[in-house]
Amino acid sequence: MSAFRVGLGMIAAVAVVLYLAFGGPLPFSHRYTVDAVVQSANELHGGSPVRIAGVNVGKVTKVKPGPGTTAIVEMAIDDGGRPIHRDATLKIRPRLFLEGNFYVDLKPGSPSAPELRDGGTIPLANTATPVQLDQVLSVLNKDTRDSMQTLVEQLGGSLAHGGAEAIDASFGPAVPAYKSAAVLAQSARGTQPADLRGAIVDTERIVRTLNAKRDQLASLISSFNVTAGALASRSAQLRASLRGLSATLDETAPALTDVSASLPELRSFSARVRPLLRRSPKTLDLAAPLLVQLNALLRRRELPALLTSARPAVSSLRALEAPLTELLAKVTPVSSCVRDHATPVLKSKVDDGQHSTGLPVYKELLDGFVGLASASQNFDGNGPSVRYNGGYGEQLVSTGRLPSGDRLFGTSAAPLLGSRPRPPAEQPPFRPDMPCTSQDVPKLEASAAPPAAQSRRVTSRAATGSKIDKLERLISRSVR
Repeated sequence: MSAFRVGLGMIAAVAVVLYLAFGGPLPFSHRYTVDAVVQSANELHGGSPVRIAGVNVGKVTKVKPGPGTTAIVEMAIDDGGRPIHRDATLKIRPRLFLEGNFYVDLKPGSPSAPELRDGGTIPLANTATPVQLDQVLSVLNKDTRDSMQTLVEQLGGSLAHGGAEAIDASFGPAVPAYKSAAVLAQSARGTQPADLRGAIVDTERIVRTLNAKRDQLASLISSFNVTAGALASRSAQLRASLRGLSATLDETAPALTDVSASLPELRSFSARVRPLLRRSPKTLDLAAPLLVQLNALLRRRELPALLTSARPAVSSLRALEAPLTELLAKVTPVSSCVRDHATPVLKSKVDDGQHSTGLPVYKELLDGFVGLASASQNFDGNGPSVRYNGGYGEQLVSTGRLPSGDRLFGTSAAPLLGSRPRPPAEQPPFRPDMPCTSQDVPKLEASAAPPAAQSRRVTSRAATGSKIDKLERLISRSVR
């Protein structure tokens, strides 16, 4: 090869190496690109690095004007920097002093968001630019500096005359408020990483909807203004209504307490009624033919004849009005006595010490009837009889004279402790002319009376056995 061709080849090879070394793309290759709308390019230019967490993942390929005063930054992202999600954000930051210029700090977004398509755009709301020193100096003009100087002087004067002590004293009471504000801020963040972002998105939707309904919103505010004006003009009546409402609320609390107390009974009633309601469809099906017949009887051509046929029976019912009224007048005191006097006693419980059963009186009576029925099962040629066993022991006990003139005897291994209830000093008066409802409800509490004088008699076993046999025969004949 000639020296000219060799030199030309060397120049081409060096050019390719330099092109690839300085980041030039390979021919016929396509890189993933993303556009971003920024407020100011801040001296970004083609070749400025794009970094994610401080690692270079691409370069700025082009900076061009955007809509208004904005700029559009076109970036080429390597495969190592992907994926870039739709909620990605970026900031233009200054590089180190030795590096110079600026770079793009890119945050790829949340993994739950979809990936930004090739050539997609990051909106202006997701971008930020640094504040330059000239911008700060342009804002701090002479008037602003004078105002700030006056503000600092006045603030210093207020702090020098007790303001600092007052601020220092306010920190103690403000601690609970700071804690509450911290709890509120923590709650506002939500339980998931994207909760606050979702709340902002939902708020934006609400604001957009309200903006679309500006006319209706204005009408609502105008109507509310009219309503508030009407209420203001009737403030005295409104105040009286609120006082009445306060009294109503005072009465509502006891009523709600009663309702709450009745809920267990209502729940029990509902549980009992539920089976009946389940059976009601069948009952209604059975009652349907009757309802059809009743509907037929109430038709215009049937009802007059029915009334004509029923008139003699209805006329005869008039004669029962007076006797029925007299009967109800006699039944009412009896039902009132049973409801207010007999029923509470039957439902009460008798306190009998260690012998207490804890059952209502009516259940103890029923248990006694069961025991009496079981004791009267034996019978002989003279008919059924009730047999009582007085027990065995050295203590002879007696019932005293019964109304029939007889006495019942028995033996006991332990002496008598007493009797309950204590016999009254005199027989209570019997007044059948006094209504039951005017009397006090009977009380089952009774004191015990000491036992009568007792004696102990010791006999031989043979004599005791003979006496016991005679005593059993005597008790058997007495009971019969």
